[in-house]
Amino acid sequence: MFKKVLTNAILPILASFLVGAIIIAGVGADPSEVLNVMGMVLTEQDNISEIVLSTIPLICTGLSVAFAFKTGLFNIGAEGQFIMGGLLAGFVAIKMQGSSFFLILVCSVLAGIIGGGLWAAIAGYLKARFNISEVVSTIMLNYTALYFVQFFVPKYIRGSNDVVSEVIADTNGQGYLQNDLIYSIFANRRLGTDLILAIVALIVFYIVMEKTVFGYELRSVGYNKHASEFVGMKVNRNMVLSMFISGAFAGLGGALYNLGPVGQVVVGSTFQGYGYMGIAVALIGANVAFGVFLGALLFGFLSVLTPLLAFVGIPKDIANILIGLIVMFVAAKALFESKFLNNLFSKNKKSKGAK
Repeated sequence: MFKKVLTNAILPILASFLVGAIIIAGVGADPSEVLNVMGMVLTEQDNISEIVLSTIPLICTGLSVAFAFKTGLFNIGAEGQFIMGGLLAGFVAIKMQGSSFFLILVCSVLAGIIGGGLWAAIAGYLKARFNISEVVSTIMLNYTALYFVQFFVPKYIRGSNDVVSEVIADTNGQGYLQNDLIYSIFANRRLGTDLILAIVALIVFYIVMEKTVFGYELRSVGYNKHASEFVGMKVNRNMVLSMFISGAFAGLGGALYNLGPVGQVVVGSTFQGYGYMGIAVALIGANVAFGVFLGALLFGFLSVLTPLLAFVGIPKDIANILIGLIVMFVAAKALFESKFLNNLFSKNKKSKGAK
């Protein structure tokens, strides 16, 4: 397990930061100033809370992509599922305003989960029934979701203008995800119950994929659908279910994003990028729950670091270069697999066996 995380994430990230330091020096900036900014980001409470805030949607989209990967599917549609989950969660919360606070919270979050799941299940059904590549269908569904929101919001939940919905809050103006316990820790009202729900999502992912027969069947179909079908597994059903659950994680992310820090459904002219960034998070995290958490935390850190780099004369695009380098090195993880590592971990296994 540790070897997988080492070669999949730790070593590629270190290599990307090393190359990034060379690039930073090449543009005439002082790498030590970058380290000072990084230290400020990691020590100041406001910055830490913003890192956590940026990490939450990335956890959900990372889990979405990782779940599909683990079951042999390539879900590039987490972006669209994130959008649809956020739209439905916001719509339910707005239309239920005046009802019980906790009832609205539960119904809106469930609406986001189901909305994202059903949006992904379309691609799963097309794959199972007609063998249409889920890569193509999920990409097309991303654009469908984007344009659907542009039509839906101004027509049914229009706010102060055509690009935002009504404010998502109860009759007292309180956001549905505000949480006094989380506020006492981070002192940031934009952060609340969404953090708890993101952690729950990580736990659910781990339990389903690693500790249940259902998760084993889904992984089995991904490894070899013909062998799975031969032993009596319902391959087509599991394929649709895999995409539904994958989309449900992304839909949860959209729901938490709109109900929490944004507080509205915003009509975007372009993608926000959380779904596409989830692909990188899943790759870095080796498609395991803890790895996804670390990958999301890394990109959350970079998203907060980027604007602060401008104060020391470093272009904001340096962070995007770092992200690209990380993904490139993760994709080329074979570079970090060596006989030394193999011998080291084989010795550890032998010593444990001897005990």
